Amino acid sequence: MATVTVDQAKLVLNSFAAIFQNNLLSKDLVTWRKFNNEMNDRNALTVVEQVTPRYVVTQTTSGVQDLSAGVQDTVFGSEQYKVDQVFGASMGWGDFVKIRDIGDARESEAIKAAALNLAEEIDQYIMGRIRGFSYNWTGTAGNNVATFNDVVAGYTRLKEEGVDDSDIRAVLTFADKQALGDWVVNNNDSALSGADGIYRQGFTGTVGGIPTMFTQQLQNHTNGNDVTGVTVDGAAQNVTYASVAVSGGPGQFKTQTINLTGFTANTGTLAAGSVFTIAGVNAWDHRAGQSLGRLQQFVVVTGGTADANGDINARIYPAIIVQGTSDVNTAHATVDAAPADTAALVFVGAASTAYKPRLMLQKSAVVVNTADLIMPATGKAIRKSLTAVPLSVRMWQDSIFATGEHRIRFDVALAADVSGAGRNRIVRVNGA
Repeated sequence: MATVTVDQAKLVLNSFAAIFQNNLLSKDLVTWRKFNNEMNDRNALTVVEQVTPRYVVTQTTSGVQDLSAGVQDTVFGSEQYKVDQVFGASMGWGDFVKIRDIGDARESEAIKAAALNLAEEIDQYIMGRIRGFSYNWTGTAGNNVATFNDVVAGYTRLKEEGVDDSDIRAVLTFADKQALGDWVVNNNDSALSGADGIYRQGFTGTVGGIPTMFTQQLQNHTNGNDVTGVTVDGAAQNVTYASVAVSGGPGQFKTQTINLTGFTANTGTLAAGSVFTIAGVNAWDHRAGQSLGRLQQFVVVTGGTADANGDINARIYPAIIVQGTSDVNTAHATVDAAPADTAALVFVGAASTAYKPRLMLQKSAVVVNTADLIMPATGKAIRKSLTAVPLSVRMWQDSIFATGEHRIRFDVALAADVSGAGRNRIVRVNGA
C-alpha cells in the first residue's frame, strides 16, 4: 500500500497545533482577542480599552429632579493591555525527520510532549495572573474546598459585586473534587470539554450549576514577611474616581497608592497579590446605595520593601472612593468611609506562607491578547492559527552549518490582563 505523504513542515505543525489546542484548558476559562499587527523584538504591542462610566439614579415625587445646578459629570475610564510574553517549546530534528505521513505525526511522542508542556505552562501562567488580579477572597486561606457552601460562598461574593450569571467558571483542585464527592455533577458539554483526543480534562463537571475544572495548575500566593502591626500612615488617603479612571499602565485602572507603616525597618516586605482589610472601611454597594456590612478587601498590586522608617508606599485595588463625596464618586464608590490615620490592616493568611486559593470568575474578567510572531529571515518558518481561540503557533526550523545540528522550535505570543471592570468578577475561594 502506498504511503500518504504531505508537506512535512505543515504536517508537523498541524499535529502540534491540534494537540496543543486540545490541552489548552484556559481556552474556555477566559476571553481571547488577537491584535492585527505582528509582534517582534522591538514592539511589545499595547492597546487601550475604554471603561464605561456609571451614573447616580435619582428618585423624585410629583415632578422631575431640579437640574438647575447642572447634570452629572461623565467620566470615562481606560485600561491598558500589552502583549509581551512569548512561550516556546523546542526539540532536535531527530524525531522531526522521522515524520513522513499523518500516522507518524499523530504518534510522535516528541510532538505530543512539546505541545502538552507548552499548554500546561500557558495554563499555569494564565491562572497565576487571574489569582493576582483578584481582591475578594472567601473562606480561610489554606483550607480545601470541601462543601457545597464553600463553593457557593464565592458565587455569593460575585453577586454582591453585581456580577451577572453568564459565563461563570470555577477552578478547583483534585483534592477538592475528592472532598466534594456527590456535589460534583459530571457533564459532557462538548463546548467546554474540548476536541477529540484531549489528554487533560477541562470543564467536565458542575458544582451548584457552575461549570468547574479540576487542575493542578493553580498557582500559590506567598505573603510578605510582615502581616501584623501594619497600619495606614496618614488620614484622608481616599481619591476621586476621575483621578484613577485613566490607567497609567497595564492593570492600573482604578488603582491608587497608599502610605502604610509598621513594617520592619529596611527588611519588611509587602508582596503583590496579598489581600487585606482596613479597620472601619466597609464595602459599598453602589446599586443599593448602602454598605454591604463587611470590611472591604483590597489587593496589593505593587508592594515593596520597607524603608528605614518601616514605611511602604503600595499600589492597591480597588481605589478608596468614598460614597457621598460627589455624584461621580458615589456612582463608582468602593467604600463607605475613608480609613483613619493608624487604622489597622488585617491580611488574609500568615507571614511568608504559601497558600493555594481556588478561583471563580466570569469569563470576561480576564482577556488574553495574542499576536502573530514575526516571520524570521533565515531558516524555514510557517504559522498555524488555532480554531478554538485566536492564537497562532509559529514553527521555525534551523540548522547550524559548523556543527551539523538541526533544530526546531514552536512559539506563541500572548499576555493575560484583567479587563477594565474585571477585578470585581474574580474571587479567590478556600474552604470555611
